[in-house]
Amino acid sequence: MCVPSDLDELICRYQNLPSNLQAKFDRATYWFSMASRQREDSMSASYASLISSAEALTSDESTKHSVYCEQCKQDRTHDVPGATEKFRAFFEKYTPDPGLRERRSKMYGLRSKILHGSDLMQLDQRRAFGWDPPWWNEREMTTELWTLMRIAARNWLMDLPANN
Repeated sequence: MCVPSDLDELICRYQNLPSNLQAKFDRATYWFSMASRQREDSMSASYASLISSAEALTSDESTKHSVYCEQCKQDRTHDVPGATEKFRAFFEKYTPDPGLRERRSKMYGLRSKILHGSDLMQLDQRRAFGWDPPWWNEREMTTELWTLMRIAARNWLMDLPANN
């Protein structure tokens, strides 16, 4: 087991958080734990839980405004920034790498397909054959997301003022 050298500081930072931020961190760690537990049964559910872990720590700040939809002929509410942009901004802040913006959009796009019922990850569809299996990119994205989430959650905690 690998124990970070600053574990005491991380625990103290968590304990000194205001209750609303402690609740955010608790939700993030809950979903992170669920992702680990679901991995054997469903890669799609595990992946969605990883995304939920990140979403628990994204900014609550957004504005709503009405937009008229020509197709629906109705006003609709629209959040700015939207969920995808909040997801990207979270990782850009806590695991910065501007070259990964498109990759993070694809990560969130896969989440949307899974949670809105239009797709499952290839590994859950049993399409795992050949030299270049179709699930390879999704597996790589999942592994990358695990690493990003561990780093981002820690950096989120360290980024908050120590004397909250």
